[in-house]
Amino acid sequence: MDLQKTYLAIDAGGTFFKSALLDASGDAIAGSVYSERSYSEGPAAKIVGAYRNTVSNALSFAREHGGIELIGIGIATPGPFDYENGVPLMKHKFASVYGVRLRDVIYEIPGVPAGLPISFMHDANAALAGEILNGNAKSYQNAALVTLGTGLGFAFSLSRKVQYNEQGGPKTTIFKKPYKDGILEDYVSKRGFLRIYKEKSGKPYIDHIQVADIGKWANEGDEISLDTFREAGKILATNIKDILKEQEIECLLFGGQISKSFHHFEETVKSELRDVQTLQKISVIRNIDNAALIGALWKLLG
Repeated sequence: MDLQKTYLAIDAGGTFFKSALLDASGDAIAGSVYSERSYSEGPAAKIVGAYRNTVSNALSFAREHGGIELIGIGIATPGPFDYENGVPLMKHKFASVYGVRLRDVIYEIPGVPAGLPISFMHDANAALAGEILNGNAKSYQNAALVTLGTGLGFAFSLSRKVQYNEQGGPKTTIFKKPYKDGILEDYVSKRGFLRIYKEKSGKPYIDHIQVADIGKWANEGDEISLDTFREAGKILATNIKDILKEQEIECLLFGGQISKSFHHFEETVKSELRDVQTLQKISVIRNIDNAALIGALWKLLG
């Protein structure tokens, strides 16, 4: 019997590791999706344990279901990170595994074949790669992705090739671009949306709200919430316009949890970017929860 060749894809997020066994088309094997707490602010043993549990779960799934051969592991993870050597260099999360060779950690897990291909990729680059492979960027040569969540991420591709910096992260970053009294991420990210809402509502000390709450209120027609999304969208669009023009971007996509409220600032973004002549599509990513998993296979698929 021929074995089904599969890859283990892991999206190593700050709260959870999400994983699945995928075929070469990026489709998940039924029942193989798995979630494990990442302990990103915890001790090294907890983080390493999360990797061990995630990989071991996939190996157990393959054994129990039969006919499955694991031929590679692709991991999407935030940076700073030495993606070539599989070494985290973060100090804001996963700090306790700073400098640890994670590829070696994975090879030590019982059942992992010696020499199994293991690749690491920045999570924003991976999400864009996932959309190029099997998503809304599939039909375009030059695409860009903005990720909106706790932080502000950006990745782009030219001639369907994701562009990297020397460390393997996104070639261009926008989060630290100077803006007003700080940086762009202060205005277009979780803290940015909350900041704008508090200023517009006149309730600077309002606590315990999330961007999802603002999205819910916007859905209900609350004008302050709607204005919050529109202002953040305008700030973002005006600050990425020159990059989109310079790289002749044809497709601009939005990912991350905040992009689930994209419809509230879609028209603002499109209006601000109407003079980017190469731009043909502005949309959310197709696989909002799984794009990074699919894209984590980018290097393995060659």
